[in-house]
Amino acid sequence: MMTAYELEQEFNNFIEFGNVFDKAIRTFLVHYIHARLSGTPISNYRLQSLLQNQQSKYFDYLQISLDKILGFSLIREVCEGHPQLTRQIIEDVLKWMREADKKIAAKNPYQQENDMFEAWSHKPTHLWVNSWYVLINFLASTYTREELDKDFYAAKFKALLADPAILQLTTPANGQHSFPEEKSPLDVLIDDLLAQWNALLTAKNLQYYMEEMDKAREEFTTLLHKKVEEFHKLMTLINPFAMEISNFWDMSRSLWKDKGFNVLDHYQQLLANEKAIQELTDLLGRMREAQTEVEEEIFREVIVHKEPQINWQLKSEIGGIHGSNNLSHVLPSEWALLGNPLTEPLFLQKYADRSLMSYRFQGHQWVHSDKVSFTTHRREKRKEKGPFILCIDTSGSMDGLPSQIAKVLCFAIMKMAAKEHRKCYLISFSIGIKTINLLNIAESIDKIVDFLSMSFDGGTDITPALSEALNMLQTADYKDADVMMVSDFVMFDIREDLLHRIRKEQARGTKFHSLTLSSKPNLQVVAQFDNYWVYDPQERNIMRRLWNDIRQLQ
Repeated sequence: MMTAYELEQEFNNFIEFGNVFDKAIRTFLVHYIHARLSGTPISNYRLQSLLQNQQSKYFDYLQISLDKILGFSLIREVCEGHPQLTRQIIEDVLKWMREADKKIAAKNPYQQENDMFEAWSHKPTHLWVNSWYVLINFLASTYTREELDKDFYAAKFKALLADPAILQLTTPANGQHSFPEEKSPLDVLIDDLLAQWNALLTAKNLQYYMEEMDKAREEFTTLLHKKVEEFHKLMTLINPFAMEISNFWDMSRSLWKDKGFNVLDHYQQLLANEKAIQELTDLLGRMREAQTEVEEEIFREVIVHKEPQINWQLKSEIGGIHGSNNLSHVLPSEWALLGNPLTEPLFLQKYADRSLMSYRFQGHQWVHSDKVSFTTHRREKRKEKGPFILCIDTSGSMDGLPSQIAKVLCFAIMKMAAKEHRKCYLISFSIGIKTINLLNIAESIDKIVDFLSMSFDGGTDITPALSEALNMLQTADYKDADVMMVSDFVMFDIREDLLHRIRKEQARGTKFHSLTLSSKPNLQVVAQFDNYWVYDPQERNIMRRLWNDIRQLQ
């Protein structure tokens, strides 16, 4: 459960920058909706103080409205243990309130009066002197005498404006208004009139807002409750498909027709009665169990240290002797050549050749050195359970009991894949193919219902289905998949090019399984599969034989 701080961080944009109500009310909305969905009391002291402020009438109304929207018992039930769904419903309610508030404000019949009130509220006192009666006449035509006494205020204005001292206080001096520290009687009267008007106008605005919001709320509440009922029914019916709550819940999505639920309920009941298929699915689930692979990680290690380095530009010490023509560094023995006329030309020659023996000066400086080394760490990583590619024959020869068995098996394998978080790819084929990628089962529910509802007809062509399966084996998601072909195998032989591709996949570990729903299959075709099973509910030993076959594969 989120804390108050985490909740406000999650909905910070709405609280800080929302264009509905003010920040205090927006904060209240977020916390109160979350409290209703999660079944927790509002204990945040900030909200308790909010409920006591001057806008309590709005809080009271909004609290009642939210109670009606969220008072459906199933809402809390589907949200329990699913924080992502809770957040999404909060977002849906807040979005509805923003949109409803915007529509209601755009059609407010009192907007012109609201604008007039704002204008009179900011009108300087001296401008009231010659225009007060305009407002009095408007208010008299808008409200009854019981709501606002026009004659009382008219008499008060006339009496005050007859006093020259009052008029003197309202006259601008040197372009500035001159008012005493305390309000004049005229200002007090104006404030009282504006307060009376504001109370009446606020009551009308609130009444209009509540009536229109009630209409909008009824429509939204009906839709929300139907969505919750639909979701709860789906979650109960085909759990664990509905575990992918965050993807399935979508208020903009149209409601399901009863046909969809009836189809799923029908196959749920069939699966409950087909113990053999349940056991077969469990056995298939044990194939391609999670494996381990070795993962290597290479770490780059850099060691920084200082080390001395010779710098010939520094002259802190003598580092040797070398040939040069730098006279300041020449050895005394070379200078001695100049003392004899016979050796003087030799000195000059060596000078010209830069070969005079001279001192070599040097110095040392400390420089940074980076030593780079690489180390390899090996660790075992558990791979996810292998995916399935399921090919279902939907040709006319499969009509009747074989089609029902194929659909129930398909339904069972999809449930198993969802429960174990396995990828599953469905290919239905007759002359052509249809595919359903069950990487995201929640988004594929409609396609699943269509498949379970379809009639089996047409001829049988295995080529497109095998080609699609082989192509999927080249993708990252299904490269480690096993292929299951469900058919009566009343068909032509497999093409040679496809057989060659199947052999290559088998060589790298892919298993091709066939489940035959016929007593007269094409043996040339089924012989190409790694495992060849025949489904016959009347054969007592079928599951024992399947168990032995599959156990040898593990």
